[in-house]
Amino acid sequence: MSTKIIQLRARGDNDFGLSKGEPYYPKVGADSVTGLGSEIDKRVPKYNLATPTADGLISKEDKAKLDKLQAEPLEGLKFKSPDGSVFVLSVDNEGKAVFTKENVNG
Repeated sequence: MSTKIIQLRARGDNDFGLSKGEPYYPKVGADSVTGLGSEIDKRVPKYNLATPTADGLISKEDKAKLDKLQAEPLEGLKFKSPDGSVFVLSVDNEGKAVFTKENVNG
């Protein structure tokens, strides 16, 4: 297979910074060139979807972390104090902040 390079010349002065008759080489993506689809498929890695037990486009460990994220409003956020105690920040029904010390025994 040979590679073909196409050189074009500007038809006139233009907004792209080319002057009339100036040569340029158009750039196109490989998927825009007829007949390259099978070559692209051979070279582009394919990934399955990641699950908490199997790697995919991301690792299974990262997938498990993503699954733990909550998209809806949170009920509380955990903070650790300098002495290692854990506190949960939440709000009451009037919207006031409430810190509650987390019980280490559950």
